[in-house]
Amino acid sequence: MAVSELPEELRAVAGIGASNVLLTLAHRGDLMSAWLEFGMHFISGGRVSMRTRELLILRVGLRTSCAYEWGNHVPGALSTGVTADEIAALADGAGSWSAAEAAVLGLVDDLCTDNCASEETWKALTAAYTEGEIIELVMLIGFYQMNAGFLNSLGVQIEPGRPGLGQGMAYEAPAVPVRTTGSSVAEAQTESTVDGTWQLKFYHPAATQELRLEAVSEVGALSGSITNEAAGITVPVSEGAVRGNRVTFTTVMTKPFPATITWDGTIDSDFVSGTVNIKGVGSFPFDGTRSGQK
Repeated sequence: MAVSELPEELRAVAGIGASNVLLTLAHRGDLMSAWLEFGMHFISGGRVSMRTRELLILRVGLRTSCAYEWGNHVPGALSTGVTADEIAALADGAGSWSAAEAAVLGLVDDLCTDNCASEETWKALTAAYTEGEIIELVMLIGFYQMNAGFLNSLGVQIEPGRPGLGQGMAYEAPAVPVRTTGSSVAEAQTESTVDGTWQLKFYHPAATQELRLEAVSEVGALSGSITNEAAGITVPVSEGAVRGNRVTFTTVMTKPFPATITWDGTIDSDFVSGTVNIKGVGSFPFDGTRSGQK
């Protein structure tokens, strides 16, 4: 099966790196739907921080010798602010962690050793986390232990370009470009218009996404759509607003899981740049140029 044969709602997920696991799970679509719903709840509804979640997953990948899990979550960890040095330290069994993070890493070690938290680990956890957060941490570890067994047993191969088990990857988030035109800010705010077709690039550590924004403004409101042509997916723009040369809007995915994405950009003639925030995942730079004006 090829990525193009996946259901429309899964092609966007495959586009940022997890294509091989989806292609494998596609042989049991009912299980894939349940797996995605449960896994994405940790992202969209989780109470522990994104950084803690990604450190935990990397530790599970190491303890279960799951190259696929490690390789696909190094970019995720980088996107939540974990540094390349911290990833290297985690792989080496070193590093200087906060008491709360050390407790979580200890919990991973305990559960991967004998499926039970030690008294020492439990004491450290209760000093740093609520009861609800501890339940979430235990279930999160269990979910990724299950995934590791599935991935290792079925021999799911890591995608090209991903780091091997225990390895890091070079990544430096692109600085949001700033163009100067010689006009004052006030002039730019008066003259800028968002209407038209924009070719955007959204920079994620796993992959750069190329998107097309169709934008129409009216009395400070913005409507339109964003299309990922490679995935064959189009979603409408909502909550759009234009204030001078600043544009903000939201795009919402409902399948295969709910995801709210907010965009905040600044227009400079036919150039736009800014930040995109994906709830539960992180914030990333984007930029683009206008290819046509309505």
